[in-house]
Amino acid sequence: MIKIAADKEIPYLDDFFSNEDIFNLKKLDWEEIHNKALRDMDILISRSVTTINKELLENTNIKMVGSITAGEDHINFKDIKNLPIIVKTAKGANAKSVVEYTLSALGLCAERKKEIFIIGQGFVGTKLKEILKYFDYQITTYDPYVNMKDNKYANWELAYKDKTRKKELFNISINASYSKEGKYPSHQMVNYETKIGSSALLINTSRGEVIDYTKLHFRQCVNDVWNNEPNPKVTDFKINGPNQIYSSPHIAGNTFEAKYESLSFIFNDLKRFFSNDFPELKNISRPTFKNLEQLNITNDISELNESLNGNNIPFEFLKQFVDIEEIDRRFREEIPLKNSFQKFRNLSIRKGFGEYELYAENMSSDLKEMLIVLGFRIQEE
Repeated sequence: MIKIAADKEIPYLDDFFSNEDIFNLKKLDWEEIHNKALRDMDILISRSVTTINKELLENTNIKMVGSITAGEDHINFKDIKNLPIIVKTAKGANAKSVVEYTLSALGLCAERKKEIFIIGQGFVGTKLKEILKYFDYQITTYDPYVNMKDNKYANWELAYKDKTRKKELFNISINASYSKEGKYPSHQMVNYETKIGSSALLINTSRGEVIDYTKLHFRQCVNDVWNNEPNPKVTDFKINGPNQIYSSPHIAGNTFEAKYESLSFIFNDLKRFFSNDFPELKNISRPTFKNLEQLNITNDISELNESLNGNNIPFEFLKQFVDIEEIDRRFREEIPLKNSFQKFRNLSIRKGFGEYELYAENMSSDLKEMLIVLGFRIQEE
């Protein structure tokens, strides 16, 4: 039997590990995940709030750690490199959901110009670029690890100024992975020395540590990630200048669909890792995702066709699925309260676009195509 210790806030645990002949599932509060609790366990399935290090894992029976996260900054690989443990993450599983949030954030831009500078071309940046290209956005990207040959830019600011021809109205989406070391560290890459146009809309869905919030000067910002989560400093939410700042508690990728996909990644890694000791695992499939909702959009057809004719993103339509202004309003009411960040985040899981099957009379094939590009499902006739 495979003994699994898992963060109890992770959805779908019971669905994936229901076979009691193979799995012994123990669900813990994230604060209860410590060395002693893991002594006799085989696998740890955790979130980013749990730091993966030697102190946590040494002298335990843990053979595999599955972190249902895209980022890895909570994992101290150097510290655990000599331990007989493999670590797996769910990198890319929430990319679709983060892109949905970013598309909704673009609707907050005062000018709504079809210009964007994307920092990072990983799963999120690539998917975002693909969708925005469909809507004829002028897209500029910067990722030194993807464009290793194009090394004339020492940092993203130089690339921004050169590639955008010093325009000030380019929206900026930060999707970079977080790092303090290496040739291109992303730690506080946006700070008091940032000299690009202050008129730009800045969207950060990567990690809070890529921004020095105390010295940030942008007219509009959408910040989903913060320093020192899940206990960020309240002062970080008071960004300088006459700006419009929208805040949310690290929920860009917080959809049921993303949670399901993330756990699917770890489930498949588990099956591969233990296949020799437990050959019966090959007969176990991941559970069917059952969170689909049928939605009649007949009342939205006029607005959607208007967006379609102008080849524009239907921002007002998307607002009913991700309303960042409302999230910001509710979140700011909670910020001063103890443990509000994590509590609000846990309550803010939403349905992703792919969890809706849309239907309406007289929906054209072109409109169906646009909605599918955005990530929605269309009900079969």
